[in-house]
Amino acid sequence: MPVSTQIDALEPPKGVTPGARATRARIERAALNLFVARGVDAATTRDIAAAAGVSEGAIYRHFDSKDELASMIFLEIHTRLAALVREAAARKMSLAEQTRAVVDAYCATADADFPLFRFHLLYTHRFLPTPEGVDNPVSAVEDLVSAAMKRREIPRRDPALAAGMALGVVLQTALQISYGRLKGPLSTYCDDIAAGALAALGAQS
Repeated sequence: MPVSTQIDALEPPKGVTPGARATRARIERAALNLFVARGVDAATTRDIAAAAGVSEGAIYRHFDSKDELASMIFLEIHTRLAALVREAAARKMSLAEQTRAVVDAYCATADADFPLFRFHLLYTHRFLPTPEGVDNPVSAVEDLVSAAMKRREIPRRDPALAAGMALGVVLQTALQISYGRLKGPLSTYCDDIAAGALAALGAQS
């Protein structure tokens, strides 16, 4: 079934960036839908304008280029996930509690806007490394893992490896949903994901 790229004119526009006003919100949502359905390179500004119901010139009043628009969408979700990981780590004490809080935050974010989450899944490779000074969820998880190692909750090893393995449990499950191999929403699998992430970290059951 083809992915719809049209935005219903009767629906309030739902943008990607918080507080985006009507025209920008429509552009952001149309671009996101097209990037996920067709790919960033295949989607044109003309396509985005048509799907958003705006002129092509309106896009350039908000963004310098299609690439800037795509990068903005990616960084919005990327930095949001980093903040959620750090918040979860700050609120919880034990690694098990932190892991569950991180998994819950990822699941809630995916369920709230799966197209945006899917875009992050599919295009991380395109937009990394992020600009200097921009936080990212991988570093946030590495910091969480390093702290747990210092507390001797899990065996010492390369934090990058441990964080990658734990995040892989979350992201690969989301990819299975993205490709139709699992039925969503992602929160259906929170218990299994959290258990798998803890196992990947080497936590004792």
